[in-house]
Amino acid sequence: MLWAIFPIFASIFYCAGSYIQNYLTDHALPRKKAGSYVVMHIPCYLVAMILVLAAFGRAVFMMPIPNIIGLLVAGAINVLGSMFFYRALQIGDTIDINIFGQTSPLISLGLGVLMLGEKITATQALAFLFIMAAVIIVMFGSRKKRNGPPNLKVAIITLIYAFFSILSDVVYKQFIGNGVADFSLLAQGFFFFELGSFLFSAILLICVESWRDALKRTFFVGKKHPMNMFLSLMDSLTYLIAEVLYKMGLILAPIVALVTAVSKAASLFSSFFLALVLAKIFPKHIRSKKFTRKAMMQYLFSAVLILVGIVMMN
Repeated sequence: MLWAIFPIFASIFYCAGSYIQNYLTDHALPRKKAGSYVVMHIPCYLVAMILVLAAFGRAVFMMPIPNIIGLLVAGAINVLGSMFFYRALQIGDTIDINIFGQTSPLISLGLGVLMLGEKITATQALAFLFIMAAVIIVMFGSRKKRNGPPNLKVAIITLIYAFFSILSDVVYKQFIGNGVADFSLLAQGFFFFELGSFLFSAILLICVESWRDALKRTFFVGKKHPMNMFLSLMDSLTYLIAEVLYKMGLILAPIVALVTAVSKAASLFSSFFLALVLAKIFPKHIRSKKFTRKAMMQYLFSAVLILVGIVMMN
Protein backbone atom coordinates (compact mmCIF):
# COMPACT_ATOMS: atom_id res chain seq x y z
CA MET A 1 0.00 0.00 0.00
CA LEU A 2 2.89 2.38 0.77
CA TRP A 3 4.09 2.34 -2.84
CA ALA A 4 0.87 4.02 -4.08
CA ILE A 5 1.74 7.22 -2.19
CA PHE A 6 4.78 7.83 -4.39
CA PRO A 7 3.10 8.00 -7.85
CA ILE A 8 0.25 10.05 -6.34
CA PHE A 9 2.60 12.75 -5.03
CA ALA A 10 4.76 12.46 -8.15
CA SER A 11 1.75 13.43 -10.27
CA ILE A 12 1.46 16.74 -8.40
CA PHE A 13 5.03 17.73 -9.26
CA TYR A 14 4.73 16.44 -12.84
CA CYS A 15 1.67 18.66 -13.32
CA ALA A 16 3.41 21.67 -11.76
CA GLY A 17 6.35 21.15 -14.11
CA SER A 18 4.04 20.83 -17.10
CA TYR A 19 2.70 24.34 -16.50
CA ILE A 20 6.25 25.71 -16.50
CA GLN A 21 7.07 23.76 -19.67
CA ASN A 22 3.92 24.98 -21.41
CA TYR A 23 4.83 28.58 -20.58
CA LEU A 24 8.35 28.16 -21.94
CA THR A 25 7.17 26.49 -25.13
CA ASP A 26 4.50 29.15 -25.73
CA HIS A 27 6.57 32.23 -24.93
CA ALA A 28 10.24 31.31 -25.22
CA LEU A 29 10.98 28.70 -27.86
CA PRO A 30 11.46 30.36 -31.25
CA ARG A 31 10.17 27.45 -33.33
CA LYS A 32 7.60 24.87 -32.32
CA LYS A 33 9.51 21.75 -33.31
CA ALA A 34 9.61 18.46 -31.45
CA GLY A 35 13.36 18.86 -31.14
CA SER A 36 12.95 22.21 -29.40
CA TYR A 37 10.93 20.56 -26.65
CA VAL A 38 13.59 17.85 -26.20
CA VAL A 39 16.32 20.48 -26.06
CA MET A 40 14.44 22.28 -23.28
CA HIS A 41 14.83 19.24 -21.00
CA ILE A 42 18.62 19.01 -21.24
CA PRO A 43 19.14 21.42 -18.30
CA CYS A 44 16.72 19.28 -16.25
CA TYR A 45 18.83 16.16 -16.74
CA LEU A 46 22.04 18.03 -15.96
CA VAL A 47 20.71 19.60 -12.75
CA ALA A 48 19.30 16.25 -11.62
CA MET A 49 22.68 14.53 -12.03
CA ILE A 50 24.55 17.31 -10.23
CA LEU A 51 22.17 17.16 -7.25
CA VAL A 52 22.46 13.37 -6.99
CA LEU A 53 26.26 13.54 -7.14
CA ALA A 54 26.32 16.28 -4.51
CA ALA A 55 24.16 14.18 -2.17
CA PHE A 56 25.68 10.70 -2.66
CA GLY A 57 29.15 11.28 -4.11
CA ARG A 58 31.16 8.41 -5.58
CA ALA A 59 28.76 5.83 -4.14
CA VAL A 60 26.57 6.51 -7.17
CA PHE A 61 29.05 4.67 -9.40
CA MET A 62 29.15 1.49 -7.27
CA MET A 63 26.89 -0.51 -9.56
CA PRO A 64 27.49 -3.50 -11.90
CA ILE A 65 28.28 -2.54 -15.50
CA PRO A 66 25.32 -4.46 -17.04
CA ASN A 67 22.92 -2.58 -14.75
CA ILE A 68 24.50 0.76 -15.67
CA ILE A 69 24.13 0.01 -19.37
CA GLY A 70 20.51 -1.05 -18.90
CA LEU A 71 19.67 2.16 -17.03
CA LEU A 72 21.40 4.29 -19.67
CA VAL A 73 19.29 2.58 -22.33
CA ALA A 74 16.15 3.20 -20.26
CA GLY A 75 16.96 6.91 -20.16
CA ALA A 76 17.57 7.06 -23.91
CA ILE A 77 14.26 5.28 -24.58
CA ASN A 78 12.53 7.84 -22.37
CA VAL A 79 13.83 10.70 -24.55
CA LEU A 80 12.83 8.84 -27.71
CA GLY A 81 9.29 8.50 -26.39
CA SER A 82 9.12 12.19 -25.45
CA MET A 83 9.92 13.14 -29.05
CA PHE A 84 6.75 11.37 -30.22
CA PHE A 85 4.74 13.00 -27.43
CA TYR A 86 5.83 16.51 -28.40
CA ARG A 87 5.20 15.73 -32.07
CA ALA A 88 1.65 14.74 -31.15
CA LEU A 89 1.26 18.04 -29.28
CA GLN A 90 2.22 19.93 -32.43
CA ILE A 91 -0.49 18.45 -34.63
CA GLY A 92 -3.18 17.20 -32.25
CA ASP A 93 -5.75 18.21 -29.69
CA THR A 94 -4.56 17.97 -26.07
CA ILE A 95 -7.71 16.17 -24.94
CA ASP A 96 -7.34 13.53 -27.65
CA ILE A 97 -3.68 13.02 -26.75
CA ASN A 98 -4.60 12.55 -23.09
CA ILE A 99 -7.30 10.04 -24.01
CA PHE A 100 -5.02 7.97 -26.24
CA GLY A 101 -2.32 8.25 -23.58
CA GLN A 102 -4.55 6.39 -21.14
CA THR A 103 -3.54 3.19 -22.94
CA SER A 104 -0.28 3.33 -20.97
CA PRO A 105 -1.49 1.10 -18.09
CA LEU A 106 -2.59 -1.57 -20.60
CA ILE A 107 0.77 -1.40 -22.36
CA SER A 108 2.60 -1.59 -19.04
CA LEU A 109 0.54 -4.61 -18.09
CA GLY A 110 1.56 -6.43 -21.27
CA LEU A 111 5.24 -5.44 -21.17
CA GLY A 112 5.46 -6.26 -17.46
CA VAL A 113 4.23 -9.78 -18.10
CA LEU A 114 6.39 -10.31 -21.20
CA MET A 115 9.67 -8.73 -20.05
CA LEU A 116 9.59 -9.00 -16.26
CA GLY A 117 7.49 -12.13 -15.83
CA GLU A 118 5.08 -10.23 -13.58
CA LYS A 119 1.94 -12.00 -12.42
CA ILE A 120 -1.25 -10.18 -11.59
CA THR A 121 -3.76 -11.60 -9.12
CA ALA A 122 -7.53 -11.51 -9.59
CA THR A 123 -7.84 -8.83 -6.89
CA GLN A 124 -5.13 -6.69 -8.50
CA ALA A 125 -6.82 -7.07 -11.89
CA LEU A 126 -10.13 -5.89 -10.43
CA ALA A 127 -8.41 -2.96 -8.70
CA PHE A 128 -6.74 -2.11 -12.01
CA LEU A 129 -10.15 -2.03 -13.73
CA PHE A 130 -11.59 0.24 -11.02
CA ILE A 131 -8.79 2.76 -11.49
CA MET A 132 -8.98 2.63 -15.29
CA ALA A 133 -12.75 3.14 -15.13
CA ALA A 134 -12.18 6.28 -13.06
CA VAL A 135 -9.69 7.58 -15.63
CA ILE A 136 -12.08 6.92 -18.52
CA ILE A 137 -14.98 8.66 -16.74
CA VAL A 138 -12.95 11.81 -16.12
CA MET A 139 -11.26 11.90 -19.53
CA PHE A 140 -14.35 11.38 -21.68
CA GLY A 141 -16.44 13.54 -19.38
CA SER A 142 -14.04 16.46 -19.90
CA ARG A 143 -13.80 16.00 -23.66
CA LYS A 144 -15.42 18.86 -25.54
CA LYS A 145 -17.90 18.20 -28.32
CA ARG A 146 -16.29 18.44 -31.69
CA ASN A 147 -16.97 17.72 -35.33
CA GLY A 148 -15.52 14.52 -36.71
CA PRO A 149 -13.42 11.77 -35.15
CA PRO A 150 -9.97 12.28 -33.57
CA ASN A 151 -6.98 12.52 -35.90
CA LEU A 152 -5.72 9.01 -36.74
CA LYS A 153 -2.15 10.25 -37.12
CA VAL A 154 -2.27 11.79 -33.65
CA ALA A 155 -3.61 8.51 -32.25
CA ILE A 156 -0.77 6.49 -33.80
CA ILE A 157 1.95 8.91 -32.67
CA THR A 158 0.51 9.03 -29.13
CA LEU A 159 0.39 5.24 -28.94
CA ILE A 160 4.04 5.07 -30.05
CA TYR A 161 4.90 7.57 -27.31
CA ALA A 162 3.00 5.51 -24.73
CA PHE A 163 4.85 2.35 -25.81
CA PHE A 164 8.33 3.88 -25.50
CA SER A 165 7.46 5.62 -22.23
CA ILE A 166 6.34 2.36 -20.62
CA LEU A 167 9.21 0.42 -22.19
CA SER A 168 11.54 2.85 -20.43
CA ASP A 169 9.81 2.15 -17.09
CA VAL A 170 9.99 -1.61 -17.60
CA VAL A 171 13.69 -1.55 -18.55
CA TYR A 172 14.39 0.65 -15.52
CA LYS A 173 12.60 -1.75 -13.18
CA GLN A 174 14.37 -4.72 -14.76
CA PHE A 175 17.84 -3.32 -14.01
CA ILE A 176 17.16 -1.56 -10.70
CA GLY A 177 15.45 -4.41 -8.86
CA ASN A 178 12.20 -4.66 -6.97
CA GLY A 179 10.77 -4.21 -3.51
CA VAL A 180 13.73 -2.57 -1.75
CA ALA A 181 13.36 0.96 -0.31
CA ASP A 182 17.08 1.73 -0.56
CA PHE A 183 17.88 5.40 -1.17
CA SER A 184 21.40 4.57 -2.37
CA LEU A 185 19.98 2.19 -4.96
CA LEU A 186 17.41 4.77 -5.98
CA ALA A 187 20.14 7.41 -6.38
CA GLN A 188 22.26 5.08 -8.51
CA GLY A 189 19.38 4.14 -10.77
CA PHE A 190 18.17 7.71 -11.06
CA PHE A 191 21.64 9.06 -11.89
CA PHE A 192 22.29 6.65 -14.75
CA PHE A 193 18.74 6.99 -16.05
CA GLU A 194 19.20 10.77 -16.21
CA LEU A 195 22.68 10.32 -17.70
CA GLY A 196 21.20 8.17 -20.49
CA SER A 197 18.56 10.82 -21.15
CA PHE A 198 21.19 13.57 -21.14
CA LEU A 199 23.62 11.77 -23.47
CA PHE A 200 20.94 10.83 -26.00
CA SER A 201 19.52 14.38 -25.98
CA ALA A 202 23.02 15.85 -26.32
CA ILE A 203 23.80 13.62 -29.32
CA LEU A 204 20.58 14.75 -30.99
CA LEU A 205 21.43 18.37 -30.17
CA ILE A 206 24.88 18.06 -31.74
CA CYS A 207 23.47 16.44 -34.86
CA VAL A 208 20.62 18.91 -35.49
CA GLU A 209 21.64 22.54 -35.96
CA SER A 210 18.11 23.96 -35.64
CA TRP A 211 17.83 22.48 -32.14
CA ARG A 212 21.08 24.17 -31.10
CA ASP A 213 19.67 27.44 -32.40
CA ALA A 214 16.53 26.95 -30.32
CA LEU A 215 18.60 26.35 -27.18
CA LYS A 216 20.73 29.45 -27.81
CA ARG A 217 17.76 31.75 -28.43
CA THR A 218 15.84 30.48 -25.43
CA PHE A 219 18.47 30.57 -22.69
CA PHE A 220 21.37 32.76 -23.83
CA VAL A 221 20.03 35.52 -26.13
CA GLY A 222 17.56 38.34 -25.54
CA LYS A 223 16.14 40.27 -22.61
CA LYS A 224 14.05 37.36 -21.32
CA HIS A 225 16.80 34.75 -21.16
CA PRO A 226 17.41 35.18 -17.36
CA MET A 227 13.72 34.49 -16.70
CA ASN A 228 13.79 31.53 -19.08
CA MET A 229 16.82 30.18 -17.27
CA PHE A 230 15.10 30.62 -13.90
CA LEU A 231 11.95 28.85 -15.11
CA SER A 232 14.08 26.05 -16.52
CA LEU A 233 15.73 25.58 -13.12
CA MET A 234 12.30 25.52 -11.43
CA ASP A 235 11.20 22.96 -13.99
CA SER A 236 14.31 20.94 -13.17
CA LEU A 237 13.45 21.01 -9.46
CA THR A 238 9.85 19.85 -9.93
CA TYR A 239 11.00 17.23 -12.43
CA LEU A 240 13.66 15.93 -10.05
CA ILE A 241 11.19 15.55 -7.18
CA ALA A 242 8.57 13.92 -9.42
CA GLU A 243 11.03 11.46 -10.95
CA VAL A 244 12.44 10.41 -7.58
CA LEU A 245 8.94 9.76 -6.23
CA TYR A 246 7.82 7.91 -9.35
CA LYS A 247 10.95 5.77 -9.53
CA MET A 248 10.54 4.84 -5.84
CA GLY A 249 7.01 3.73 -6.65
CA LEU A 250 8.35 1.56 -9.49
CA ILE A 251 10.82 -0.12 -7.16
CA LEU A 252 8.27 -0.85 -4.41
CA ALA A 253 5.18 -1.74 -6.46
CA PRO A 254 4.35 -5.39 -7.16
CA ILE A 255 3.83 -4.73 -10.89
CA VAL A 256 4.53 -1.80 -13.23
CA ALA A 257 0.94 -1.57 -14.50
CA LEU A 258 -0.40 -0.58 -11.08
CA VAL A 259 2.09 2.30 -10.77
CA THR A 260 1.15 3.54 -14.24
CA ALA A 261 -2.58 3.30 -13.53
CA VAL A 262 -2.34 5.15 -10.20
CA SER A 263 -0.08 7.81 -11.73
CA LYS A 264 -2.44 8.40 -14.65
CA ALA A 265 -5.46 8.63 -12.38
CA ALA A 266 -3.75 10.95 -9.90
CA SER A 267 -2.48 13.23 -12.67
CA LEU A 268 -6.04 13.94 -13.80
CA PHE A 269 -7.01 15.19 -10.35
CA SER A 270 -3.71 17.00 -9.83
CA SER A 271 -4.00 18.93 -13.09
CA PHE A 272 -7.64 19.79 -12.44
CA PHE A 273 -7.19 21.18 -8.93
CA LEU A 274 -3.80 22.75 -9.68
CA ALA A 275 -5.45 24.64 -12.56
CA LEU A 276 -8.10 25.94 -10.14
CA VAL A 277 -5.44 27.19 -7.73
CA LEU A 278 -3.23 28.78 -10.40
CA ALA A 279 -6.25 30.42 -12.04
CA LYS A 280 -6.94 32.20 -8.75
CA ILE A 281 -3.32 33.33 -8.41
CA PHE A 282 -2.72 34.18 -12.10
CA PRO A 283 -6.18 34.93 -13.55
CA LYS A 284 -4.74 36.79 -16.55
CA HIS A 285 -2.59 33.87 -17.68
CA ILE A 286 -4.57 30.76 -16.75
CA ARG A 287 -8.21 30.08 -17.41
CA SER A 288 -9.87 27.82 -14.89
CA LYS A 289 -12.14 25.00 -15.96
CA LYS A 290 -15.73 25.59 -14.90
CA PHE A 291 -16.46 23.45 -11.87
CA THR A 292 -20.05 22.43 -12.71
CA ARG A 293 -22.17 20.08 -10.64
CA LYS A 294 -21.79 17.42 -13.34
CA ALA A 295 -18.00 17.74 -13.28
CA MET A 296 -17.98 17.65 -9.49
CA MET A 297 -20.02 14.41 -9.48
CA GLN A 298 -17.72 12.86 -12.10
CA TYR A 299 -14.61 13.65 -10.10
CA LEU A 300 -16.22 12.54 -6.84
CA PHE A 301 -17.35 9.22 -8.29
CA SER A 302 -13.98 8.69 -9.94
CA ALA A 303 -12.20 9.47 -6.66
CA VAL A 304 -14.27 6.78 -4.92
CA LEU A 305 -13.36 4.24 -7.62
CA ILE A 306 -9.66 5.08 -7.30
CA LEU A 307 -9.78 4.86 -3.50
CA VAL A 308 -11.48 1.45 -3.70
CA GLY A 309 -8.93 0.29 -6.25
CA ILE A 310 -5.95 1.38 -4.15
CA VAL A 311 -7.40 -0.29 -1.03
CA MET A 312 -7.95 -3.52 -3.01
CA MET A 313 -4.32 -3.51 -4.14
CA ASN A 314 -3.21 -3.96 -0.57
